[in-house]
Amino acid sequence: APRATLMIMYIYYESGSYVECLEYANKFKKLYPVDKNIQYIEYIVGSVFYEQITVPARDNRYAFEALKQFNKILKLYPNSKYAEDVKLKIDLIYEQLAGKEMYIARYYMKKSNWIPAIKRLNSIIDNYGSTIYVNEALHRLVEIYYKLGNFNEAKKYAAILGYNFNDSDWYKKTYKIIKDK
Repeated sequence: APRATLMIMYIYYESGSYVECLEYANKFKKLYPVDKNIQYIEYIVGSVFYEQITVPARDNRYAFEALKQFNKILKLYPNSKYAEDVKLKIDLIYEQLAGKEMYIARYYMKKSNWIPAIKRLNSIIDNYGSTIYVNEALHRLVEIYYKLGNFNEAKKYAAILGYNFNDSDWYKKTYKIIKDK
């Protein structure tokens, strides 16, 4: 019976019937909480949410659910055979979430709404510091603070960018702004 439930769950997962897959995963966890395949079940649940993540401009509900589930796996089963894949997927989810923040920050910048843009850019730096969007966030903060006339803040963010990413294209753009001013 446990194997049959597991196989049905997997068939639903492979066919993209995620609601049914989650139903069988929950059924399995309820009926067989100490089964040797429980790590796999938890991994599939996270993967169901992960597979439904779309482009950064859209709703990130599935990204947050996948992140929650994958962090649960790392906490409960840090040495499982799924741990490396889970870590990779978490990194990709962070990229996705940082991309959403950058998308919104650019929108605010285009509308000259500086305060919300600054908040989004700082969110990238504070929450997604290991993503590819940090360079751009630092550069955009330099741009905004120069436009606002707050040269000390602009120089502070330029220095952070220069110290951490002095060979990036964003630093070259930032250096040009500072040099010209």
